[in-house]
Amino acid sequence: MKIYSLASDFEHFDACYIDYEACGKKSNLPKWEIMFNFDGSAQADRWWPRTMARYNDVPALGDIMQTTSNDSMIIRKEAIAKLQPTMMNIEILPLDCDFGDYWAINICDVLECINYQESEYELLSDELEDGRPRIMYFEKYVFIPEKIRGFHAFKIIDAPKSHIFIDDIFVEAVEKDKITGFNFDLVWED
Repeated sequence: MKIYSLASDFEHFDACYIDYEACGKKSNLPKWEIMFNFDGSAQADRWWPRTMARYNDVPALGDIMQTTSNDSMIIRKEAIAKLQPTMMNIEILPLDCDFGDYWAINICDVLECINYQESEYELLSDELEDGRPRIMYFEKYVFIPEKIRGFHAFKIIDAPKSHIFIDDIFVEAVEKDKITGFNFDLVWED
């Protein structure tokens, strides 16, 4: 089993961002309430389509785009249909994109699956409410295989607002269906 950190291929494909000015005109909300809050919790009951904009007009559009926060996948509708069997507990949320039919994917599987004794990480000085140490960042991930088996796209409890992890089955589906825009960084192999 292999686990990858999901990213976009920024070298060959464009990325997108929330157009806060356009969203502010639609909602009159402050910027912090317009941002995606993809922390593993369900968003559908309070979701409204954010207006997205491209960073560049020169690079090609891929089937996936990521925002700068790396907490979500922005995927073209046709690619969602191909990848949906590899993403179990997700929300598919509408976006307002004038550059294509893209949707936000909120990964809701947040797993407590890190082998802390073998992983390498930097701690912050304070603890979380449940007494666990607060991790600033990981230098090396070591996963507990039985806790991630069967999850093809997930986040970890130590960083639910950031990295999306995917397994080799997800990567194989992307390669088989020639879905563009993905970049996979191998972070662990058992």
